[in-house]
Amino acid sequence: MVLETERLILRPWLDSDAQELYKYAKDPAVGPIAGWPIHTSEENSLEIIRMYCLSRKLTLWC
Repeated sequence: MVLETERLILRPWLDSDAQELYKYAKDPAVGPIAGWPIHTSEENSLEIIRMYCLSRKLTLWC
């Protein structure tokens, strides 16, 4: 399911989001404040997407 407005698109996570997630999640000012460790690589971000976003029965939006 994709929810779209004039200014916003909400959709489920995809494996292809790993690169962009890593760019954000490698920042030491981001992760610890959000309650999660800094991502160490794109592969680490892909693991997070697969473990927490794709393996659940609920939908997590990006």
